[in-house]
Amino acid sequence: MFNLSKSTNVLIDAHIHIHECYNLDKFFNSAKANFLKQANILDLCSNQFILCLTESHKVNYFNQLKQNADKSILSEWKIDLTENPNTIKLVDKENFTIYLIAGRQIVTNEKLEVLTLGLIEDPEDGKPIEEILAYVSNKKVISVIPWGVGKWMGYRKEIIEKLVLQNNTFPIYLGDNGNRPFFWSKPKIFSLAAKNNMLNIPGSDPLPFKNEVNKPGSFGFVLEGVLDIEKPFDSLFEKITSSKKQFATYGRLESLFNFFKNQISMQIVKRNR
Repeated sequence: MFNLSKSTNVLIDAHIHIHECYNLDKFFNSAKANFLKQANILDLCSNQFILCLTESHKVNYFNQLKQNADKSILSEWKIDLTENPNTIKLVDKENFTIYLIAGRQIVTNEKLEVLTLGLIEDPEDGKPIEEILAYVSNKKVISVIPWGVGKWMGYRKEIIEKLVLQNNTFPIYLGDNGNRPFFWSKPKIFSLAAKNNMLNIPGSDPLPFKNEVNKPGSFGFVLEGVLDIEKPFDSLFEKITSSKKQFATYGRLESLFNFFKNQISMQIVKRNR
């Protein structure tokens, strides 16, 4: 159990995709609704809210939104820039604010994923994981290895365990996933990582289906304190990288029906690529 302050807290969903089938206004409206719901469940008062994009290679909704900040491509949200080039601010008519941070999901040679929170550049997929982690560590952004169905098994499990036990070079984190079904126990690697001061930075990971537009903001973690509203990523980076204790997490895991429905749908998508 976590004892959270009733003063300002930051709710963060650290694994976000925007897919072509999504309506953007609905996407951010869903994030608002989910953030407010979770803040109410946690009995939190004044809050800040962050979505961390983890975009695939050659996908760049962050840049699309940033470049059109003055062109009203959203009907219900206003886009403002911040002093951090990797962060924009979205404000609705009720003055509710969401900070959107750029980032990438890089697929490694080992078919693992590395989420790079704050990264604007778009490196190619397919390089060894240690090479990717070295590249990212030089960019002063946050590296997260997310859980995924079947991805932490066999030789890939051994790779992650090695990174957890022996890595003294790259500051990295693990990431639980809102697509993990409720009946699937939390992988033991998370406990191993916690013993080695490697923290869990979870996110919802919306899938490329229309109904998943309702998912952003529904699964993540909480930082106590307040972020600099002009330099939100700098504040976030400092708070995460300086922390020695696990952050409080929030959200419900996936239902049995949705899990199997999504897995079948994802297999169809992969076959049709």
